[in-house]
Amino acid sequence: MMEMILDYATVVAFIALTIDILFQITRIIKRKSSRDISINGCIIRLIAVFVLQIKFVILDDSWLIFGQALFNIFYLAYFILVIKYRK
Repeated sequence: MMEMILDYATVVAFIALTIDILFQITRIIKRKSSRDISINGCIIRLIAVFVLQIKFVILDDSWLIFGQALFNIFYLAYFILVIKYRK
């Protein structure tokens, strides 16, 4: 029972993180600027999300792998926009 609750909580957490990144992407596109965003912080988070992906693949948990892969796609888009709109 507890494992099922954690599985659903994990899905909700990944959805929340993805929505947050989508808001950030929208903000960058509207402002056409990412000047107030730390590139070093983005690089550290980019490394972290891919390390987590590797860990979840090792754990062989399909929910975690899928959720993290989805988050990685949106985070990578965010990172690209941060670089593109850097002025």
